Amino acid sequence: MTEKAAFSLRDLQSNEVISLSHYSGKPVILQFWVSWCPDCMREVPLLEQFYKSMNNDELIVLTVNVTGREGAIEQRDAFIEKNQLTVPVLEDDGTKVYDLFNCTSVPTTVLLDAEHRIQDVYSDKDKFQDILYGITRLLPR
Repeated sequence: MTEKAAFSLRDLQSNEVISLSHYSGKPVILQFWVSWCPDCMREVPLLEQFYKSMNNDELIVLTVNVTGREGAIEQRDAFIEKNQLTVPVLEDDGTKVYDLFNCTSVPTTVLLDAEHRIQDVYSDKDKFQDILYGITRLLPR
């Protein structure tokens, strides 16, 4: 996908509909996850730590719970509570946005540039350090 990405999903914490276009001109980190996935159990809390440590608005961090691959919604909600997630958690419409980005596994982390074109995609096989390196390339110098 080389064209600009676009979607709107409901934020589970605020219940607002969030559109990617709200963040026009800013790079975005998108992480797709489900609560039953061991790699997600490790990586989502790392992204949460990164999100909490950020002190600027040059970079947007969003997570997407892939409801079409999720077990029970109660399990997802317990995962959010257990990990005290403050990073926005968007609720996918089944696998609609997951499929839009051609994801094949969870977690999948997609880095979008300021024009919301895909710059990098990281799968469950990649290390979080690799994602952090990719993020540094998104930020203005």
